[in-house]
Amino acid sequence: MDRNKILQFEYAIHKLIEWYNQAVVNPEQTIYNHFTRLTSLKLVFLMSAIKDPNNNNRDLLDIFNNYCAMQYGPVEVDIYSAIVYKQTQYFNFGNYELSIIKEADSFEGLTIQEKQQIERSIALLQSCNPQLISLRASQLVNITHKWDAWLSAMGTAEWYGKGSEKMTIESIPNSRPFYE
Repeated sequence: MDRNKILQFEYAIHKLIEWYNQAVVNPEQTIYNHFTRLTSLKLVFLMSAIKDPNNNNRDLLDIFNNYCAMQYGPVEVDIYSAIVYKQTQYFNFGNYELSIIKEADSFEGLTIQEKQQIERSIALLQSCNPQLISLRASQLVNITHKWDAWLSAMGTAEWYGKGSEKMTIESIPNSRPFYE
């Protein structure tokens, strides 16, 4: 398992939590019951697929590069495995809640450039839909189900009677993006 990829994922979650806390959308909804496994995986897909127009349309698909179309949308398989097998060091992702293993620190091991790329992708996502961070998992699933890359891969899975199908990394940036 790529430890750096997991660390970048956890840094992204850390920054998404900061966005959520700034939004203070629903005081009854805390980070602990908002950042479920499903919500976190959907947000990471949307964050990794967004193109940065100020940086040659760069995205984070060279980092988060192992997607599979599943019933509830695109899933980064390496990150999903890290969550399920508890290979994360800052957060534990349950089906219905998040727990903090240890307080986020400087995320030693990540370069300034890696952190900035993640922060920039989140800022772009926020500019596309400032309310995105507050959406429930089911709403995020509905958004990711609109992407052509998911529709195509899921269609193939259904054709062969399978529950999932690998998504090519090339198909994601070629899809029409949806953030609402």
